[in-house]
Amino acid sequence: MPPNRPVLLAVLALLVAAPATQAVAAGSLGTDSGPVPDRTLGFGAGPPLNASADAVTLSMDAAEQNTSNYLGISDGAVEAADHQRVGLNIGGALQRDVASLQGRYASLTFEERYENTTGERARSRFLHEEVARLGERVQQLEFRRNRLIDDHNSGDVDTREFLRELAALDATARAVADQFARIRSATGLELPSDLDTKMSNLEGDLLSLYGPVRAQVGASMAGDRAPVPVYTVTSQTGIVLSSVERSQYYREAYLGQNREQVGPNRFVTEDSPNGVGTAVRRMTELYPWASANAHLGPDVQGIGNTSIYHVELRHPHGSLGTYLDGRSESPFREFQTKSLEDVPWTATTNESEGVELTVNRTHATGPMHLTVTDNRTGDPLAANVTINGQRVGSTGNDGELWTLTPKQAVRIEVTTSGGRTLRERFFAK
Repeated sequence: MPPNRPVLLAVLALLVAAPATQAVAAGSLGTDSGPVPDRTLGFGAGPPLNASADAVTLSMDAAEQNTSNYLGISDGAVEAADHQRVGLNIGGALQRDVASLQGRYASLTFEERYENTTGERARSRFLHEEVARLGERVQQLEFRRNRLIDDHNSGDVDTREFLRELAALDATARAVADQFARIRSATGLELPSDLDTKMSNLEGDLLSLYGPVRAQVGASMAGDRAPVPVYTVTSQTGIVLSSVERSQYYREAYLGQNREQVGPNRFVTEDSPNGVGTAVRRMTELYPWASANAHLGPDVQGIGNTSIYHVELRHPHGSLGTYLDGRSESPFREFQTKSLEDVPWTATTNESEGVELTVNRTHATGPMHLTVTDNRTGDPLAANVTINGQRVGSTGNDGELWTLTPKQAVRIEVTTSGGRTLRERFFAK
């Protein structure tokens, strides 16, 4: 535990001792829907995600087509969007540690009980009960996630608390996934095939509950890493999170509207009986640049007996992992990592009061690089930076700052230590 975090082991021990299944009561989970489709695939994504052309918004900014497409929320479906710099948060650290310790406690309890259970029937009954318990846990977490989005969109939960809760969900979902792995490890060949499939299906449901940016948020709140800037966008059913750290850009997106709960798996055809070939072809249509320039992959994997297919590849700018639903033929979950040095951008320069501001921008929710210099000498200037009225950081002595691009209207204001101010405005798609 980092030295800058208070010792909370006594509190954690008491909480871990509580039943691991305690959580928000599960509700009825139906197919997400909303009046405005929140499906977006940026940068000219090829054919529409569904048969209806108005089900998706495509960005055709020519300056941005030399990179991977991205899954996002259409402008008309945005409910909330905000910058946040996430640092040490005692409440968030406590939630994260409790979730992790509860998961470890549940796993150790399972392993002990399984070893002490004798007889094929008794062990089979115990395994079915354990997987059923974890299934209820996954459903509880999904309900908690849905309620959190609703509360954030309504303004009852601010962005700081929203990210804290997402980090706690991330840690809990990872702990549940670890419990599935421990069950497989403990049982080996004794695991019935029906339970193996059921666990794979539940692991597919867990996909919407964790991600790389959420993990960064949790680690920053716990003091395990430096504070990280995060940009959040939500719709009625979707979450997009992006961050920059050191030389990397991270982005994760979940669009609940793009996953269908019922219906045929359209990826399964006579030519592709397991749907894998169709999933790869669909991925190539949706991410043409990344597919054409792949360094490694695409690697594809079906999730249990669901209609979910995970497709992953590496390209010149970074990596892309997308989860396609064969029922909707759409991506509903996406992870991207890109090198800040390799991301293509559009540069604009503005000068006022002897201060020059250069903005190297990409796309909405994408990375943005700001440089502030003295127009007469060319020396870098330290300046406070606000975006859409919110302070996002400082350029420092090197005159540079990496941050994140808001959706739609972007209003940048930089103010030097000498009080000189310069503004820049543009519209990000």
